[in-house]
Amino acid sequence: MFRPSARVTDPHGREWEIYASKLALPRRGAPDPTPVGLSVPSPRADLIAAPIDGIVYLLSFIPRLLLRLFVDLPVAIVRALRSDSWTIEAISWAPFRASYTWTTTLEHRGQVLAQVEGGLARGETPRPRNARFVRSD
Repeated sequence: MFRPSARVTDPHGREWEIYASKLALPRRGAPDPTPVGLSVPSPRADLIAAPIDGIVYLLSFIPRLLLRLFVDLPVAIVRALRSDSWTIEAISWAPFRASYTWTTTLEHRGQVLAQVEGGLARGETPRPRNARFVRSD
C-alpha cells in the first residue's frame, strides 16, 4: 500500500511513481498558514511573538489530525470494503510536484497501470482506457 506499483522515467529524465490504492481519503485543504500576528512596535517584542505564532500554527493541526484519524479513515475503510473502485495516481516529486489521478475497477486495474506507465515513459500525458480521469495537480 505504501510502495509504488510501478516506477518509470520519462524522456526528459523526470521520475514518476505510480500508486494503486483502494483506500481513498477525502481531500482537505491545509489550515490557514497566516500567523497570529501580534502587533508589536519593537523588534524585541517581535522575537517573542514569532514563537507564539509557531505554537499556534502547530496546534491548529491537532484537530485536523483527529478528524482524519477518527472520522475520515473509518469512513474510507468502509467505502473501500463495499466498493470495486481503485484509484491510480502517478506522482513526480522533482523538480516540482506533479500528479495525475484516475479511478478504475479491479478488472481493469492492471491494464490502466500499464497504460499509465507506457504513456509516462513516452513523455505523454496518459489517457488510459477503462479509467475515469479525476484530477491533475
